[in-house]
Amino acid sequence: MSFDPYPPPPTQEIADILKANEQFYQAIENADMDLMREVWVDPAIEGESASCVHPGQSAVHGLSQVLRSWAVVCSRINYLQFIITDVRVRQIEQVAIVTCVENVLSELPGQRADSVGFGGSHYEAVNVFHRQTDRRWRLLTHTSATVFPTDTESDED
Repeated sequence: MSFDPYPPPPTQEIADILKANEQFYQAIENADMDLMREVWVDPAIEGESASCVHPGQSAVHGLSQVLRSWAVVCSRINYLQFIITDVRVRQIEQVAIVTCVENVLSELPGQRADSVGFGGSHYEAVNVFHRQTDRRWRLLTHTSATVFPTDTESDED
Protein backbone atom coordinates (compact mmCIF):
# COMPACT_ATOMS: atom_id res chain seq x y z
CA MET A 1 0.00 0.00 0.00
CA SER A 2 1.41 3.38 -0.95
CA PHE A 3 0.95 6.67 0.82
CA ASP A 4 -0.78 9.43 -1.15
CA PRO A 5 0.73 12.80 -0.12
CA TYR A 6 -2.18 14.57 -1.83
CA PRO A 7 -5.37 12.84 -0.73
CA PRO A 8 -8.58 13.84 -2.48
CA PRO A 9 -10.68 16.58 -0.88
CA PRO A 10 -13.33 15.36 1.55
CA THR A 11 -16.78 14.60 0.26
CA GLN A 12 -19.57 17.03 1.15
CA GLU A 13 -20.75 14.51 3.76
CA ILE A 14 -17.33 14.42 5.46
CA ALA A 15 -17.04 18.21 5.20
CA ASP A 16 -20.38 18.55 7.02
CA ILE A 17 -19.18 16.21 9.78
CA LEU A 18 -15.94 18.17 10.15
CA LYS A 19 -17.93 21.42 10.34
CA ALA A 20 -20.10 20.00 13.13
CA ASN A 21 -16.95 18.96 14.99
CA GLU A 22 -15.45 22.44 14.59
CA GLN A 23 -18.66 24.08 15.85
CA PHE A 24 -18.48 21.96 19.00
CA TYR A 25 -15.01 23.30 19.83
CA GLN A 26 -16.06 26.87 18.92
CA ALA A 27 -18.91 26.58 21.40
CA ILE A 28 -16.47 25.61 24.17
CA GLU A 29 -13.89 28.29 23.30
CA ASN A 30 -16.51 31.03 23.20
CA ALA A 31 -18.53 29.68 26.16
CA ASP A 32 -21.48 29.87 23.77
CA MET A 33 -24.16 27.75 25.40
CA ASP A 34 -26.65 28.48 22.59
CA LEU A 35 -24.23 27.02 20.04
CA MET A 36 -23.41 24.20 22.45
CA ARG A 37 -27.11 23.31 22.58
CA GLU A 38 -27.27 23.40 18.75
CA VAL A 39 -24.38 20.98 18.21
CA TRP A 40 -25.86 18.27 20.44
CA VAL A 41 -28.62 15.84 19.44
CA ASP A 42 -32.28 16.80 19.44
CA PRO A 43 -33.46 16.42 23.05
CA ALA A 44 -36.91 15.25 21.99
CA ILE A 45 -35.47 12.38 19.96
CA GLU A 46 -32.19 11.34 21.55
CA GLY A 47 -31.67 13.56 24.57
CA GLU A 48 -31.33 10.69 27.03
CA SER A 49 -28.74 9.01 24.77
CA ALA A 50 -26.33 11.94 24.97
CA SER A 51 -23.20 11.37 27.03
CA CYS A 52 -19.95 13.10 27.83
CA VAL A 53 -16.74 12.12 29.59
CA HIS A 54 -14.56 15.04 30.67
CA PRO A 55 -10.90 14.20 31.38
CA GLY A 56 -10.54 12.47 34.73
CA GLN A 57 -14.27 12.55 35.41
CA SER A 58 -17.09 10.01 35.45
CA ALA A 59 -19.45 9.88 32.49
CA VAL A 60 -22.36 12.30 32.38
CA HIS A 61 -25.56 10.95 30.82
CA GLY A 62 -28.59 12.73 29.41
CA LEU A 63 -28.55 15.95 27.44
CA SER A 64 -29.58 18.26 30.27
CA GLN A 65 -26.78 16.95 32.51
CA VAL A 66 -24.27 17.10 29.63
CA LEU A 67 -25.15 20.74 28.90
CA ARG A 68 -24.99 21.55 32.61
CA SER A 69 -21.49 20.02 32.79
CA TRP A 70 -20.35 22.24 29.90
CA ALA A 71 -21.85 25.31 31.56
CA VAL A 72 -19.75 24.53 34.64
CA VAL A 73 -16.59 24.03 32.55
CA CYS A 74 -17.15 27.29 30.67
CA SER A 75 -17.87 29.26 33.86
CA ARG A 76 -14.59 28.19 35.48
CA ILE A 77 -12.19 29.14 32.70
CA ASN A 78 -11.46 32.67 31.49
CA TYR A 79 -9.46 31.65 28.42
CA LEU A 80 -9.50 28.38 26.53
CA GLN A 81 -8.20 27.71 23.03
CA PHE A 82 -8.30 24.42 21.14
CA ILE A 83 -5.91 23.50 18.36
CA ILE A 84 -7.38 20.32 16.94
CA THR A 85 -4.98 17.97 15.16
CA ASP A 86 -4.84 14.40 13.89
CA VAL A 87 -8.50 14.46 12.86
CA ARG A 88 -9.89 11.23 11.48
CA VAL A 89 -13.48 10.66 10.37
CA ARG A 90 -15.24 7.36 9.89
CA GLN A 91 -18.82 7.46 8.63
CA ILE A 92 -21.10 4.44 8.90
CA GLU A 93 -24.46 5.35 7.42
CA GLN A 94 -26.12 7.80 9.86
CA VAL A 95 -23.28 7.71 12.41
CA ALA A 96 -19.90 9.44 12.23
CA ILE A 97 -16.97 8.85 14.54
CA VAL A 98 -14.41 11.64 14.76
CA THR A 99 -11.15 11.05 16.59
CA CYS A 100 -8.74 13.88 17.19
CA VAL A 101 -6.15 15.36 19.48
CA GLU A 102 -7.25 18.38 21.51
CA ASN A 103 -4.23 20.63 22.05
CA VAL A 104 -5.47 23.03 24.71
CA LEU A 105 -4.11 26.36 25.84
CA SER A 106 -5.76 27.75 28.95
CA GLU A 107 -5.31 30.51 31.46
CA LEU A 108 -3.82 29.51 34.79
CA PRO A 109 -3.77 31.51 38.00
CA GLY A 110 -0.42 33.19 38.66
CA GLN A 111 1.67 33.29 41.80
CA ARG A 112 0.26 36.71 42.74
CA ALA A 113 -3.41 37.56 42.90
CA ASP A 114 -3.05 40.05 40.03
CA SER A 115 -1.12 37.78 37.67
CA VAL A 116 -2.04 35.00 35.28
CA GLY A 117 -0.16 32.52 33.18
CA PHE A 118 -0.97 30.02 30.48
CA GLY A 119 -0.70 26.27 30.41
CA GLY A 120 -0.95 23.72 27.68
CA SER A 121 -2.08 20.13 27.59
CA HIS A 122 -3.41 17.65 25.14
CA TYR A 123 -6.14 15.07 25.15
CA GLU A 124 -7.33 12.28 22.88
CA ALA A 125 -10.97 12.78 21.94
CA VAL A 126 -13.70 10.71 20.37
CA ASN A 127 -16.79 12.54 19.15
CA VAL A 128 -19.73 10.50 17.87
CA PHE A 129 -22.22 12.29 15.65
CA HIS A 130 -25.63 11.14 14.48
CA ARG A 131 -27.34 12.56 11.41
CA GLN A 132 -30.71 13.88 12.53
CA THR A 133 -33.94 13.98 10.55
CA ASP A 134 -33.08 17.56 9.49
CA ARG A 135 -29.93 16.05 7.82
CA ARG A 136 -27.62 17.89 10.27
CA TRP A 137 -24.88 16.02 12.07
CA ARG A 138 -25.33 16.42 15.81
CA LEU A 139 -23.12 15.31 18.66
CA LEU A 140 -24.28 12.23 20.54
CA THR A 141 -21.19 11.44 22.62
CA HIS A 142 -17.97 13.27 23.49
CA THR A 143 -15.12 11.57 25.32
CA SER A 144 -11.83 13.26 26.14
CA ALA A 145 -8.93 11.56 27.89
CA THR A 146 -5.71 13.02 29.22
CA VAL A 147 -2.58 11.95 27.38
CA PHE A 148 0.42 11.49 29.63
CA PRO A 149 3.88 11.76 28.05
CA THR A 150 5.68 8.50 27.49
CA ASP A 151 9.30 8.07 28.60
CA THR A 152 10.39 8.78 25.01
CA GLU A 153 8.36 11.99 24.78
CA SER A 154 9.59 13.32 28.15
CA ASP A 155 13.23 12.62 27.16
CA GLU A 156 12.83 14.86 24.09
CA ASP A 157 11.79 17.92 26.12
